[in-house]
Amino acid sequence: MAEKRTMIDRERIRKALRARTFIVCAVIAGLVLACGLFLINCDDSQQVDLSTVLEQVQSGKVWTAKVVDAERRIEITTVDKKRFHSYWSEHGNQGVALIDELTKAQLPGGYSVEVPKSWW
Repeated sequence: MAEKRTMIDRERIRKALRARTFIVCAVIAGLVLACGLFLINCDDSQQVDLSTVLEQVQSGKVWTAKVVDAERRIEITTVDKKRFHSYWSEHGNQGVALIDELTKAQLPGGYSVEVPKSWW
């Protein structure tokens, strides 16, 4: 009877250790995932006025640009690797004028335009 009892106790201890190990691993994996997502979403660009962005584009200081149409946002990277972003208003045709300026400037790294996809 004593042998049977010690076997049951050992089995319980093994199960408890497995459960504890699983919980610890799950918590560590969650923390690593949360920290990774936080670091990925870190935006290191500085927000400036649209006039500042246009001035940078016209003066030839911009290496690349990205226009996000859905957010009415432009992101630029200058020749000296500084990053800026700006927004334009929904009134008027500032987005079209911005694209025209980017086309005229012929950026060394080029520019891209993100247009939202239609689900229809």
